[in-house]
Amino acid sequence: MPILDGVPLAPAQAGSINPNLSRDGDTVAPIYPYTESEAPRAEHGLRTYRPNVGVPAKQIKTGQRLASYFEDFYFRVHIRPDRIALGSLASEQSRSIEVWNAWLTANPLHAVNATGAEGMTLLGPAPPPTSFAANEARQYVLAVTPNGPPTVNATFTFVFGLDSGVLHVTGRRIVGWAFPPNWAHPVIERLEWLTDVLESHAGFEQRIRLRTAARRGLEYRLLIGKDRDRVKLENLLLAWQARVYGLPIWTDVSVATAPIPAGSLLLAVDTSHRSFAADGLVGLVLGSESEFAEIDQITPNSVSLKSPLERPWPAGTKILPVQPARVQNDLRITHPASALADTTVRFEFEEEWLIPAETGAVTYRGHPVLLAPTNWTEGVDAEHGRKLVALDYLTGRRAVDDLSGITTVRRTHRWLLHGRAEISAFRRWLAARAGRLSAFWLPSGQSDLRLAAAVGASDSALTVDNRGYAANVPAAVGRRDIVITTASGQRFFRRITGATELDADTESLGLDSALGVALPPQQVARIEFLQLVRLDADAVEIAYHTDELAEVVLGLTSLRDAP
Repeated sequence: MPILDGVPLAPAQAGSINPNLSRDGDTVAPIYPYTESEAPRAEHGLRTYRPNVGVPAKQIKTGQRLASYFEDFYFRVHIRPDRIALGSLASEQSRSIEVWNAWLTANPLHAVNATGAEGMTLLGPAPPPTSFAANEARQYVLAVTPNGPPTVNATFTFVFGLDSGVLHVTGRRIVGWAFPPNWAHPVIERLEWLTDVLESHAGFEQRIRLRTAARRGLEYRLLIGKDRDRVKLENLLLAWQARVYGLPIWTDVSVATAPIPAGSLLLAVDTSHRSFAADGLVGLVLGSESEFAEIDQITPNSVSLKSPLERPWPAGTKILPVQPARVQNDLRITHPASALADTTVRFEFEEEWLIPAETGAVTYRGHPVLLAPTNWTEGVDAEHGRKLVALDYLTGRRAVDDLSGITTVRRTHRWLLHGRAEISAFRRWLAARAGRLSAFWLPSGQSDLRLAAAVGASDSALTVDNRGYAANVPAAVGRRDIVITTASGQRFFRRITGATELDADTESLGLDSALGVALPPQQVARIEFLQLVRLDADAVEIAYHTDELAEVVLGLTSLRDAP
């Protein structure tokens, strides 16, 4: 019998001895019990595990049924959609609503309670009281007329026996303003941003945008020559002056080339570079007659409507996008004769001017370059000033400190824009400027330097007429960046790094890099100074002489650009 420490082992114990352990006769190494605190190590030898380890009993609580998507979707009343935003309401509109009894049993509809629903009618397949079968859906139609309060904020509560559902309707009623401008005077579009400009003593600026988009207004001269139209204007002001009008954008006019029948849901119109928008409004104006409709969708060549037109319109009818706007509070009307009314109306649009910004393809040193030519039909004003502080005690000499060491130049430039595409591109460029916020490079539009000798492709200097550049402003801020325009229209933007007077007639200007092409003087059309500028004001006006011809006058302020 195997012996362990002098004690005979039972057969079961003897069978548990690892036969791979070293033996000395019938004597074997002792069996060490395994404990949880020990990490298994080979030198400990054979391990044994305690059998029949007891597990304490755990009481399981009473189970609960978890909610599922079934409970989230059923056992309630669904109104689809439950919120309707009518937007700007200028004509009668209708909307479809589905009321679904998602209970799995019949559900009686006791009543439909309406609040703030003047000018609205809710029509259904059966008036209450009625009963919805289990899982039954019914279609209702909400009809809305322009007659009612200016602000629409209505609720329709469907009172069921097992549940209730609520339909919310919001929007605003507007009245169309169909009095066209007198084009003997320009129509003024006014855009206004809001910028906080912080300027250091050294002339550097920090500009902060305070308004997401520009506020927009329209001003034009109005002349009415018939008693009927004059009285209609006065009545419209008496009834609606404090409310929102539907103002046609007269500068975005398009003319119908064919008759438009009553009941039409599609208008053939060129929408490019015009402010038509889905869910917006479109106006049809002919003389003193007008009709306004809500837009469903737009394509480049058409406008589809949400509801059919009420009346036919002949060829020559004006088709215009319409925006909600408020007229000025104090409107003065002059009556040159008994049937005449002459006034200037100013409208402020309700919505901010959201238009895609476009900086232009040409940039120089991280800023865009405005290459639109200046309109020289009128003079360009320039004002030079410095940031000076004078200390004067009135009893002796004055002390003057030049804080920035540079001259700030304020110039007024004019641009004449031809065609819808050019007008639209300039407006997008204005949106990128955002008033005084964003800087850009502006060529002077003048011949500031004249090439006096040919320049080689690898030359890093220009020989120009002596105009006092080296003696006064060598590579100075506002006079160190130039654009060279060739007769073929090619442009080279360079920075002047230094200047030397060669003789009484010529100077040499060093450039930051060679042009890469050889240019004789006769191939250079103009060399202009570039200045980094911003708009001098947040308000910008565009004067439309016609819908295809506009003029812009901008005040500009030069900036101290970074090196």
